[in-house]
Amino acid sequence: MPPNDGRPLRTRPATRPAEPSRPQRRSSGGEAGSDAPPRRRTQGGHPRPAVRGPHVKVPHEVARLLRAGHPWVFRNAVLRPLALPEGAVIPVMDPDGYLIGHGLHEPEGAIAIRMLSLTPEFEWNEAEMLARVRAAARRRSFGVPAEACRLIHNEADGFPGLAVDRLGSHLLVYKYAKIAETYLDALVPILEQEFKPAGIYMQDRVRGVTPDDRRPPAFHLAGKAAPPEIELDEDGLKFLVDVTAPVSPGLFLDLREGRRLFEAWSRDRSVCNLFSFTGAFGLRALRGGARSVTHVDAAARSHARCRQNLSASKMDPEAIETITGDAFALLEKFRQRGRVWDLVIVDPPPFSNVKGSTFSALKDYGELMRAVSGVVSPGGHVLAISNAVRLGEEEFLLAVGEGVHAAGRAARLVGECGLPPDFPVPPAFIEGRYLKIKLLQFD
Repeated sequence: MPPNDGRPLRTRPATRPAEPSRPQRRSSGGEAGSDAPPRRRTQGGHPRPAVRGPHVKVPHEVARLLRAGHPWVFRNAVLRPLALPEGAVIPVMDPDGYLIGHGLHEPEGAIAIRMLSLTPEFEWNEAEMLARVRAAARRRSFGVPAEACRLIHNEADGFPGLAVDRLGSHLLVYKYAKIAETYLDALVPILEQEFKPAGIYMQDRVRGVTPDDRRPPAFHLAGKAAPPEIELDEDGLKFLVDVTAPVSPGLFLDLREGRRLFEAWSRDRSVCNLFSFTGAFGLRALRGGARSVTHVDAAARSHARCRQNLSASKMDPEAIETITGDAFALLEKFRQRGRVWDLVIVDPPPFSNVKGSTFSALKDYGELMRAVSGVVSPGGHVLAISNAVRLGEEEFLLAVGEGVHAAGRAARLVGECGLPPDFPVPPAFIEGRYLKIKLLQFD
């Protein structure tokens, strides 16, 4: 799960929670007639605790979201400034003083509190972390690949700002927020104990630290050093990954359902895979019976890895046509030459800068879809994908529709999917549903 983009939450106005009814007075010692004040209860039914020491109050509309499972308190929602160390566990309350739960304090950035619990009593320690790791493992006991899956998915599994993938023999930890450093040392031995990996690596994905092309290799946290290549199996296809890579090891696990959908629509089709990376969608298309597959990517090394994946999967390494270059420029050339495909996948990075040509999904997805629409055969399909957190689903579909219209084409949504089951999301956590995968059919 990618880090928060810093925008305040958009919510419908929430009604002020009703004051809980007071019990009738009793005579003495809790009996009728006693002058002792009744014990007020929270909306969850727990007595309102007497909170001593630092705590934070949030507006009613934010309290409603938190109780519904949203894990973040943005800094602009905190009613009073906080002077607490990073990683301090702090009670979170509504304006009436009712306890919502406990969270980790984050002194910098758009997020002030990352929620840990909605219970009245809570301790953040090794025992609690162990229980959460085991609960996450139980949630993945059905329908999740054994050797290439997400074991811990950030806040959804109770670990704010941190995710863990199993990639064959090794684990890869993603640190999405600095606050994860406050509990990482305690978590690593638990990961070793519960999952028995050969080794553990960590990528620092804290936003704004450094551009992706300048990130250092993944840091070796524990166990044995990883080999240069680890072979993974996904639904019978083989993919080589590098857990020491600075950014992506070579296979995006969150796109698994999209790859399955793509394979199902590939039979007897001519296929174009834009932003093809290491070729996972192309391998799926070949196995699905595609008549031909073309890959377009700005990096020649991505095509080289694709050929390795083809060989590992017992496929002809030359079965896919590979074209290296900027997608926008190439799409225009394809259009001018009248080259079209029956099935096109569009999976751009949220942001890229290739030889001075800058792409931002938030601003440019509509223009990309206009260009793509010029290379789709009549009756053909496009699988449009975006993992940009700041590009919400409504805005994404609007950009897609505007791009198609600008090209003088018409298209309809005929299928969609999203995150696989090992990437769970709390229902109220809109930002957590970052992945959009939409299948369009063109007239």
